[in-house]
Amino acid sequence: MKKALAIFFLSTYLLSTTELFQLLKLPILIEHFAEHQEQDHGMSFLGYLIHHYGGHEPDADYATDMKLPFMQLMDGLALSASLTPNFIHFHFSHLVLPHGKPLFTHQDDDLVSAYLRSIWQPPRHS
Repeated sequence: MKKALAIFFLSTYLLSTTELFQLLKLPILIEHFAEHQEQDHGMSFLGYLIHHYGGHEPDADYATDMKLPFMQLMDGLALSASLTPNFIHFHFSHLVLPHGKPLFTHQDDDLVSAYLRSIWQPPRHS
């Protein structure tokens, strides 16, 4: 039961967040190949794939061609990763505002990143 549930959740995740959902369009690919084979009996499956995925130009069945798997990639799918620096240095100086009141600033040690930098250190050999 756990294995089936894990496969279900993994499949759902991969089909919704990657281009693997294009594999659900394979029946359209097979039906369209059958249509082309009725028109041209000598067309092989490899020839069909080359015809459609090797720089296919618009023709009478162009709308059906665009429904084939991997003909149009999903624009909204974007995987992004961001790297955050492991330390941030702020350098403040004592400033006086134009109206004469001093501006109080914090030292680097008071900032959260400086505090965490001193705690999370790799293990050291003695």
